[in-house]
Amino acid sequence: MQELWLNQTKLALRCDEAAQALFPTGQQPVITRVRIAKILMHCKAKPGKSAARAISPQELLVLSSALNVSQEWLSGQEDNRDLVLWDPLADPARARQIIHLMNEYEDSSEEVLIWAEFLICSLETPEFMHKHHEALFAELDLIGAPEEKRRVVELFDRIGNARRKRFFDSKPRRSRRMVEIMFASDLERIAQGTDEYVGISKTLRKRCLENLSDLLADPSLAIELVIADDQDCSKIRRALRDYDSLSVCDDRFVQWRYHSGLVAWSEHSAHTLGYRGMLKELQMRGSSRSGADAADFIGTLVSTVL
Repeated sequence: MQELWLNQTKLALRCDEAAQALFPTGQQPVITRVRIAKILMHCKAKPGKSAARAISPQELLVLSSALNVSQEWLSGQEDNRDLVLWDPLADPARARQIIHLMNEYEDSSEEVLIWAEFLICSLETPEFMHKHHEALFAELDLIGAPEEKRRVVELFDRIGNARRKRFFDSKPRRSRRMVEIMFASDLERIAQGTDEYVGISKTLRKRCLENLSDLLADPSLAIELVIADDQDCSKIRRALRDYDSLSVCDDRFVQWRYHSGLVAWSEHSAHTLGYRGMLKELQMRGSSRSGADAADFIGTLVSTVL
């Protein structure tokens, strides 16, 4: 409610709209302002006698839809939280839940570790990001699904723009440390315009790398780029071969995306601890370059853009 600037009355109105969209006429659960007040009352250290004691599955569905969060997160399943797999084409509405989870955990974490085959959206220029998303899902054109491609590119653009806006809007109150890890060859592909970057103009690629250099030079952003050597970290790279990105917030939340575009996440320690250990090893390898070395590496790339 705080994230969406909702009071009890506004949330009740959103719940009414969600219930009408989710349930047939006459079967919608009614979540009034009074009902919301009783639910919130139960969250207090000493709930009153009129506090809600239970929430029905139908109410949980409506509340999660109105609040743009997942039912798994809202119900607080603790260590029973299973891996969640999301198909963007089949369920685009869940994008809002993804954004919420990432924001929630990043804001409350001390360190966010991200590995990706590409720059995260917050470090890309909007124009470059759009072209990159088009390239990532180019296979949909090959199978005669241009409309599906348009929708998935639009969806990931929307997520990326929302993430970028929040990244810069939260700059004055940022306390956590964000580290992106990339293999040297993946950064070189941007400069050389190879693989998925072959259709992106030299101007856009150069501007994106120059923007990256400026962002890394701003200490208030609290972001670090670690560049790993492909050969020295080859075993870890093989372990990541099915994914194009992986991020971990402390040891509480992990999310990864498959090359197909499917997204998975988990709040279970069985997943978070293992993936965090892998990224920490990648971060700490002696062949990795960060700080001034990373800035010099990016500067060299800018001068060699083809």
